Amino acid sequence: MLERITSILVMSTALTVTIGPALAVPPGSLNTVATETSLDDQQKKRISDYATYWLSRLESGTPEETKRARNKLVEPVRSMLGNSSSIFRSTYAGDLVPGLKKVIEGDDLYRSVNALQIAGFLGSDQVMRLLVDTADPDLESSPEKRLWATIAIRESILSGNLSPRRISSSIRSLARSAATESDWRVLTREMETISSAAQSELSKDQGGDEIRSLGRELQLSTLKATIDRLTDNTGDIELIYALRPGILEFRQQYLNPQMVDYRREIALGTAPQLGRVYVILLNHYDLIREDEKLAETSGMMLRLSEETLKLINSDVGNGGTPAANSLSAWNSNQRSTIEQNRAAWDAVLSAPPYSGN
Repeated sequence: MLERITSILVMSTALTVTIGPALAVPPGSLNTVATETSLDDQQKKRISDYATYWLSRLESGTPEETKRARNKLVEPVRSMLGNSSSIFRSTYAGDLVPGLKKVIEGDDLYRSVNALQIAGFLGSDQVMRLLVDTADPDLESSPEKRLWATIAIRESILSGNLSPRRISSSIRSLARSAATESDWRVLTREMETISSAAQSELSKDQGGDEIRSLGRELQLSTLKATIDRLTDNTGDIELIYALRPGILEFRQQYLNPQMVDYRREIALGTAPQLGRVYVILLNHYDLIREDEKLAETSGMMLRLSEETLKLINSDVGNGGTPAANSLSAWNSNQRSTIEQNRAAWDAVLSAPPYSGN
């Protein structure tokens, strides 16, 4: 009997050694450590053990375990006890980024998306290069990964602990990616993310003025690049779905009381681009109307553009404002009316203050 008990104990010990990590008790919460402004070796080990444990579940657990691992890995930087400290974020990100990179670059899209969501909540400089590379269509072929990387970049900019230099470099990279992005869903998020930089709440001392200025510059250049592509290339016609919300972002900024000091800058930069919406629809008139959903979106975009042009011109224009209302003409297939409205706005936008003469 003793020999049997001894044999069972030996087998049990061997089994524990073999599969122990997979069945180990989950490490305790890091919430209290997350707010510390300095970390000793024991606390750093707690962070490392926590990251290692939940990364293993993220990488190889069941879908339910993967979801739980995502929540657990986000939890320390979203502590109910307060904002996590810079030293904690830096240490935690250092332990997480290599594992997250492996999961993101893997073939399991569900795990990759969960890893990208975690990366966005980290809000640290270390993770931004990974996110920026994943958002780049020249480096990442999966539109789903590019989409979630872009969402994660915005999350990091809005609520993370990024340095002003990292924010600036990230939105510059994102604008370059947007110039060649072929998926309208990704482009929509890229425009939103760049717009969030234009409205950054960082103080002047934190570099906020420079980031907001760069955001406005890149927001306008991205709008212009998208309109260029839609004007010239029928293969990019679905980008209309991204252009409409992009125009709406400009309108909302123009009406935002906190942006009042930049209203004229926004107006003079945006109005000429809005006038080019007519060109897109007329250049691809028949192609757009073949798709009912695309035609409907295009009509709404045309109405939004005209309404915004009227608003801008009533504020900064030197002459009369065309009474153009092209939506009804678009819906009733009256191309000649749209051409007339285009000509009316061309006359306005080719003169000061829009022409710069």
